[in-house]
Amino acid sequence: MDEELIEEAFKKSSYTNFEKYKKHRLKSITLKKERTKQIVKFISDNKKPCLFCGRDEDIIFHHINPNEKENTICSLKNWSQKRVENEIKKCWCLCENCHIKLHQRLCDPLPICYEEIEI
Repeated sequence: MDEELIEEAFKKSSYTNFEKYKKHRLKSITLKKERTKQIVKFISDNKKPCLFCGRDEDIIFHHINPNEKENTICSLKNWSQKRVENEIKKCWCLCENCHIKLHQRLCDPLPICYEEIEI
């Protein structure tokens, strides 16, 4: 984080010691980056081959029931791992092509697909 940005934030804070604030802020930023990195890895590790065609490239998490969707998986970087895991459980892993076909109604999920996902 840029020194000027830290100084501006310090002026708006209740801290009185700039060096203490700066140290705390940099530690906080580092921890947040590390946590984000862990969540991104967790999401990546939970990708499975496409439920329809078996392809394992360009995998997208598709919410089975859009009404249960809290957020898109890619925007969950600031959530807890448990919350991300719960959101992933509401999804199918589909390759980009099958995902497009599904939304264009060019393919319908077979009943067996519903049995493969634990809800």
